Amino acid sequence: MSTAIGSSGTPDPEEPQDTQDAQDPQDSQDSDDSREEPQIPEVDGDVDPADEGAVDPADEGELDPEEWDESEPEPEPGESSSPVRARAQETTAAPRAEAAAEEPPTPVDDAALRAKRMRRRRRAVGSVALAVVVIGVVGAIMPFTPMMPVHGINVDGTQNLSVSEVQDLTGIEPETPMGRVDVQGAAQRVAGNPWVSSVTVKRDWPSAIDVVVDEHKPVAFVTEDDGAHLIDVEGKDFIIAEPPAGAMELVGPGIGDEEGKRHAVEIAASISEKARGEVESLEARGPYEYVLHVAGGRQVTWGAAEDNINKALALETVLQLEGTEFNISNPELVTSR
Repeated sequence: MSTAIGSSGTPDPEEPQDTQDAQDPQDSQDSDDSREEPQIPEVDGDVDPADEGAVDPADEGELDPEEWDESEPEPEPGESSSPVRARAQETTAAPRAEAAAEEPPTPVDDAALRAKRMRRRRRAVGSVALAVVVIGVVGAIMPFTPMMPVHGINVDGTQNLSVSEVQDLTGIEPETPMGRVDVQGAAQRVAGNPWVSSVTVKRDWPSAIDVVVDEHKPVAFVTEDDGAHLIDVEGKDFIIAEPPAGAMELVGPGIGDEEGKRHAVEIAASISEKARGEVESLEARGPYEYVLHVAGGRQVTWGAAEDNINKALALETVLQLEGTEFNISNPELVTSR
């Protein structure tokens, strides 16, 4: 069936027309597409309804961040961004997050860290110093309290004095606080005894006192009206007392002379302890003649107070010989009769 077309390009109304209009297949397809609902791209955020008909460049393919329009102004507060802008923000979020994760941690402020360590160190040093001060104060006070009393007095060096005599001479009461012991006063009281040549008194922490005594060593004595005057190795007449064993009696006219007496003491001091025990007396007949009276009625001529060491050795030999009279004035040539 044919359709008449007028010169104006419109169908002639007078011509009969088929009830079925011919339609181009392409037009039919366009008509069908027009009836489909427009697809709105899914984006984060609000979408302006006015942009619903716009084509999202992201639907055509991947959007390159370098192709973003940097000149596009930022939306005002309260104004929604376009789908393209929203998609661009999503695209750049991941690279920025990865870059942030790869960034090295912010370095710690060394000055602040050093200051913190210094404060800790100062606190530690302060605590230790305080503890030392407390211990020092306690240690300084404790000896003056009953918490640290004297429990004993140790005595050494005595021969003619007994230990109990020296302990009594110190004047130190038991249980006296160690810090309150007058060691100087104790030493002076002990030194006041005639037998004592020198003495040392000191604290033996935590609870004892040490007393070291150096006694006079009587090597000779002179008998006078008031008793026996004991003489030490230095020739000092230090006490009137009963002569101890080993003390040699000095007799004869030469004892009245101070020099003769001093020489007699030198001879007596040179004789050994063993030999001195057998000598009953030392007679000073003159400045150059000294004679020993030995047990058993024997007699040994010493001569002058010189070369005393060798003469003392000769005396020990003579005492082992038979005889009554010996002469050791020349120790290298001993004679007897």
